[in-house]
Amino acid sequence: MASSQFAWGIDVGTTALKALKLHREADGVSVVAFDVIEHDRFLTEPDVDRDEIIRQTLAKFLERNGTKRESVFIGVPGSSTFARFVKLPPVEARKIPEIVRFEAIQQIPFPLEQVNWDYQTFTNPDSPEVEVGIFAMKKELVAQVMANFQSANMVVEGVQMSPLAVYNAVVFDEITGGKGTIVVDIGAEHTDLIFIDRGHLWLRTINIGGNAFTDSLSKSFKVPFGKAETLKRTAATSKYAKQIFQAMRPVFADLVAEIQRSIGFYQSSHRDSQLQHLIGMGNPFKLPNLQKYIQQELKMDVTRLESFKKATVDSKLAPGLNEHILGMAGAYGLALQGLDKAVIDANLLPTEIARQMVWQQKRPWFAGAAAMIVLGVGLSGYSVWANANEFKQSQESGAAAANDKSIKTATEEKVKFNKLPATYAVNKGQIDSFLNLTNERKIWPLVVTDIFASLPQSHAAVKSSLPREEQQLVVIQSIVSDYHTELAGVNSVASADVAPAANPGMGAMGSMGGGGMPSSMGAGGLHGSEMGTPRAPVAPVGANSADRGFLVTIRGYTPYQDPKLGGYSFVRNHFIQHLMDVAPKPVDTKPDPMKPAPAKAAVSKAGSTNDRPYFFEFEATPYTGWFIAPAAGGNGSTKAMPWGTNKGPFWDAFVPPMMGITDQPEAADGGAFHITGGGGMAPTTVTNKPLDPDYPGREMYGYYQFVTTFKVYIKNNPTP
Repeated sequence: MASSQFAWGIDVGTTALKALKLHREADGVSVVAFDVIEHDRFLTEPDVDRDEIIRQTLAKFLERNGTKRESVFIGVPGSSTFARFVKLPPVEARKIPEIVRFEAIQQIPFPLEQVNWDYQTFTNPDSPEVEVGIFAMKKELVAQVMANFQSANMVVEGVQMSPLAVYNAVVFDEITGGKGTIVVDIGAEHTDLIFIDRGHLWLRTINIGGNAFTDSLSKSFKVPFGKAETLKRTAATSKYAKQIFQAMRPVFADLVAEIQRSIGFYQSSHRDSQLQHLIGMGNPFKLPNLQKYIQQELKMDVTRLESFKKATVDSKLAPGLNEHILGMAGAYGLALQGLDKAVIDANLLPTEIARQMVWQQKRPWFAGAAAMIVLGVGLSGYSVWANANEFKQSQESGAAAANDKSIKTATEEKVKFNKLPATYAVNKGQIDSFLNLTNERKIWPLVVTDIFASLPQSHAAVKSSLPREEQQLVVIQSIVSDYHTELAGVNSVASADVAPAANPGMGAMGSMGGGGMPSSMGAGGLHGSEMGTPRAPVAPVGANSADRGFLVTIRGYTPYQDPKLGGYSFVRNHFIQHLMDVAPKPVDTKPDPMKPAPAKAAVSKAGSTNDRPYFFEFEATPYTGWFIAPAAGGNGSTKAMPWGTNKGPFWDAFVPPMMGITDQPEAADGGAFHITGGGGMAPTTVTNKPLDPDYPGREMYGYYQFVTTFKVYIKNNPTP
């Protein structure tokens, strides 16, 4: 097999080429490179030249990566290959090849001279039975695949079935944990089911893939296939996520039904099977609710591939690799086989093609070696004559004595140098660390400055003589932030990474002053609570990713009551909109037609939006709030507008800990709050809690309280 220290695994799919390069280490393997190149067109389009598109993609790959000194293993789809598993009778090991050939003639539905085939034996320490897997592919299909690589002058050492490559990756990384496991690898057109159960292996390919989800969206929303593909890829963050899920639900059901059929068939032939776990792979597992749906329907633990546990990954490669990890298992398994690290080493590459490609690779070396021999013979004779003549002249001119003097001087200087303390590298590292301490030090103060510059009282003075409901100001109770190195993947509405701030209590508003305003309001708009500092360092030393930043949560209230819409309209137009205009996200070069156009950038008091080392990103609904007002019988009526419907995750994450409410219908003092939510949420009665611990008999009515969350992305190379 391969003896190279490096190996590429290349998986050419319907939509993209995925490649991964491994290096053989003393105690394992390391990922030294990877690449994902999307085809110019989908290979499934009716009028596309598949071979031409693949060759164009391979040309792009070779422009960005070299493969001259590495082993190259390529994968072929499971739908283009043939696999059968049979149990052998008890025989001597030397007779197994003969029996396997007999079984291959019986099992493969083509003459053996028309196929390339190989086999692998499987044993279980707890059983004397020997099971053999027979794998085959028609020669004409192998030749068609290899023609594209030969056209690109790439030397391929092995051809492997993609599901077997995934099996090699799973076994090498010990992902199953010793449990009976089903690997579901969803591709563009097909899904490979790989059953791994106590030494047994069984494969099945079903005709449901990622394109089936796209077709369903295209028909439901009546949009072209390309537009539907964009909807599918952005479903997790789309405001139409619920509608997208409903449109794809029939495909979810068909997929689960095929998995259940396959489980039933496998268990009928393996009575002692113990399937307990399912691992999802393939980009369709990024779809929201797919993992949860399969788990609920199959009553089985379902996880997704998150990382390669036994491969060392450079910190520079890790973020990009993690983004594409769901689709890289096949390429990982192919590269492992190129380094002789695979459990199944079956190879469907024809012997004659392998010899031809190796000879093509070595031909330039033979020609070069012959030329070097001729050149070497000529140069050796000339070199002897030239050296002898030069030596003779140097002796006559006294150059030898000068050379001896120079050598002595160099030796003395080397001794002096070796006596110097070898601390240069350590000192330089310490200096660099101290210099980096001040990087990006102004980012968080600038964010806070932008927040306070967006307050309405920063644009116009507040007239304290006016009644409280006419005073146009916003009071900030708290600013809480969480730092994330991969901010784009954080759900700003209900992420488990975003813990609600400690309940500042409505009592943080202080006592009611004579004018109806809180008597302890700070001049800058921050009142009675903390202006939280970041919960993590602004940026770790060396971090420079555009995907890092803060998830910021602002809580506050206003006494102002707009004549038409109340405090909601005032907070939205005079604070939230100002904040959105301070440092807006750059205009998307490919805007989503399903999303509203971004707000036009504005210049705030804090400075031009162009000088900010960050930009803000808000959700489609940028904040939620509730109005507290007196009602008959001393009760209060609270109108809440959380994101989503039926309360939603935002309600669970923020509203109860902020207001101190529960879903109990009775209150201790007989009073109650009636919470009426947006999006069709039914009225709910909750406990009436005193608003100020210093004034337990006083409840605050007529104030509009709100919460807004947004993301602050730190730009690459921000100006400190």
